[in-house]
Amino acid sequence: MPFNYRKSAGNISTRRSRGKKATQFKLGHKPKWTTSTEIHQPGVSSASSEAPKASKRLVRLTDKEARDSQFVRTTAGLAQADTLAYTLRPKPEKEEKTDCVCDRNENFIVNNEKMLALIKDVHASGCKKPNMKMKVTRAGLCVYICVKCSYCGFNSQTLPMSDTIQTARGPPAGFLNYLVAMPVLKSKIGMDDVATVLTWLNIKAPCKQTFQKKFNDLGQAQTELSDKQLELNQDYVANVMKKAGFEPEVDIQFDVAYTCRPQGGCEKSTQSFGALVEHNTGQKLPLAIAMANKHCRKRYCRHDNCSKTFAAEASIASSERVLLHRSLDKVKDGPLAVRSITTDSGTQSAKAIRDYYELKKQTNHLKKQTATHYKCFVHKLRALERHVRAAKSDIKSIPKKYNKDEYMRKLASCLRCRVRIELERLRKQSCSDELFLRSAKFAIENIMHCFSGDHKMCKERSRVCTYRVTSSYKHLPYGEPLALQESDKKIILGNINKTFDATGLKEVAKLFNTNACESLNASVFHYAPKTSFYARNFAALCHSAVHTRSLGPSKSSMKVAEKVTGKEISLHSMIYNQLKAKDRRREYDSRRKASVRYKIVKFYLRKRHANRALYRDGLYASESMPSTSAADHSYGLKV
Repeated sequence: MPFNYRKSAGNISTRRSRGKKATQFKLGHKPKWTTSTEIHQPGVSSASSEAPKASKRLVRLTDKEARDSQFVRTTAGLAQADTLAYTLRPKPEKEEKTDCVCDRNENFIVNNEKMLALIKDVHASGCKKPNMKMKVTRAGLCVYICVKCSYCGFNSQTLPMSDTIQTARGPPAGFLNYLVAMPVLKSKIGMDDVATVLTWLNIKAPCKQTFQKKFNDLGQAQTELSDKQLELNQDYVANVMKKAGFEPEVDIQFDVAYTCRPQGGCEKSTQSFGALVEHNTGQKLPLAIAMANKHCRKRYCRHDNCSKTFAAEASIASSERVLLHRSLDKVKDGPLAVRSITTDSGTQSAKAIRDYYELKKQTNHLKKQTATHYKCFVHKLRALERHVRAAKSDIKSIPKKYNKDEYMRKLASCLRCRVRIELERLRKQSCSDELFLRSAKFAIENIMHCFSGDHKMCKERSRVCTYRVTSSYKHLPYGEPLALQESDKKIILGNINKTFDATGLKEVAKLFNTNACESLNASVFHYAPKTSFYARNFAALCHSAVHTRSLGPSKSSMKVAEKVTGKEISLHSMIYNQLKAKDRRREYDSRRKASVRYKIVKFYLRKRHANRALYRDGLYASESMPSTSAADHSYGLKV
C-alpha cells in the first residue's frame, strides 16, 4: 500500500493537539469571500450601498475599526448574526518592542565643579601639572563647554552638552529649550511653575522671553496638528459607518464651556470653547471645534489674523450660537452629513440650529437639508429631580415622623433613577420612535402607582418592576411604600411631566447625552485652568486637549515635539520609555474602573454617603447609643 503523506501528516497533527477539538482551519488559507456588495446590509439598499465596490477581496479591518463598526451596528439594534464578514477577524495592531535599559539615551543633572574635577583626572594622564579652566556658554537650558589647560596649552573645541536641531537661520537650536515648554502645553502647570522646579534643582531657568517664544512655537505646531487630526477623525468615522453598512451620516453632540460662567448683570468671562463630538462610535471622537477669545496682546492690531476671534463689545453668553455655526461649517464640507444634534437644555441652541439650516438651505451648501435637534437626557433627569425637590412645600401628607427635607430628597432621587432605567430599557426594546414614545408615556404614568404599592399595571407598562415581589421597598424613602394622598401624587406626577411630557419625550427620543462634550470641556480647562489667563495661547491649549483626546497623551506629545524640532523621538530615549510606561498605567486604571467589582464598590460607597441622613433613624442609631459625630465636629461653635 503506497504511503499517503497527507493522511499521515493530518493524523500526526491531530495527535499533537490531543484534547483539542479538530477543525478544518488551515494555516495560510485565504477564503474566497464574496465582495462587499453581495453582503446583505440592513438599513442600506443594494443599489445605494456605500461599501467598497472596487475591491475583489474584503480587506481586514484593524482592531479599532472592527470594534467601532460592531459598536455602530449594536447601537442600531442589529443582531450579532448580522455581523459583516470582514469584521470577524480584525487585523491585530503591531506592538512596539520595549528597548533595553542599557541602550537608553537620557540626560543627567551634572554639577559644574564635579564635572571639572572629572576632566582634570582624565587630563592628568597626558599632562604633568594639569591646570584646567572650563568656559561655559549658555543657550537657555542648553550648555556649550570649552576646556583649556594653561600648563600644556591644550584647548578643546566648544562642544554642545545636549542635542541640537538645525534651524532655517542662525546656529543650531537647543532641543531642551523646546521640551521644557512641553509640560505647559500638556498639563495644567504654567511657566512660573517650571521655572520654580528648575530653581530648586539649582539650574538657571531660561528667560521669560525665550520661554514664551518656544511655547508659542509649540502652540502653533499643536494647532496645525489638531486641525489635521480633526479631518482624519471625520474620515475615520465615515469609513467606519460605511464598513458597518450605513450611510456616512453622524449623530453629534455640542456643548460650550466658559472660563467663568456668565451670570445676569455681571459677565467676567472673556473666553469660551465649543466642540462637536460624534455619538456613533465607541471612541466618541471630536470632529470640529471653535473658540471665542476677546483678547489680543498686540498693541496696534486690526485683528485680521490674531488671537482675538470674538468682538469685545459682544456678550460672551451669545458665543454659543457663533461657535455652533463655526463648528458646523467645518463639518459640512467633509465626508460626513449631520443627522442629529444633541445639546443641553439651553434656549439658544434650538434657534441657532434652525437659523443655520435655513441660511444654508438658500445657498444649497449642505448634503442634508436639516438635522434633528435632541436635548441631553442627563440634563433632563437633573431637571426632573430639581422640580420634584422644589415641590416640597406643596406636599402636605408626608408622615410627621419623617424628616420632610430628607424624604423629598430621597424621593426625587428614586424617581430620577426609575425614569432613567425605564426609558433606557424601552429604548433597547423599541424598534421605532413611535413605539418608544407610546410605551414611555404609560411607564411614567405608572411609576407613582408602583411606588405606592399598586402593581396592577406593572406587568403591562413597567420594564423595571417585577410585579411579583410587593414587599421590597428598600429603595424608597425610609424603606416603606409611599403613603401620600392622591392630590399629592398628582402634584408629583405633574412635576415629572414638566420634563417628560409628550414634547419632552420627543426631545430625548434617542436618549443621547452630552457627556463626551462635558468630559472634553473638563480636559480643556485642565490644560488651561480657570485660575490662569492665556491671552495668546488659549486656542493652542484647547487644540492640545482635543488632540490628546483623539490620539492619547503620549502619542500626541511626541507628535508635537517631532513637528517643532524636526527630530524624531528615539525609541531608545527616556522620553519614549517613560511615556509608554504612563500609557500602560493609564490603560490598567481604565480597565480596573470598567470592571464589575469596581462599579459595585463605588455604588455602595455612593449609596452609603447619599443615605447618611436616613441611616441616622435606623436601628443601629438607638437612643441608648446616640451618634456623637455632630458634637465631634462642632469645634466649639454655637450657632
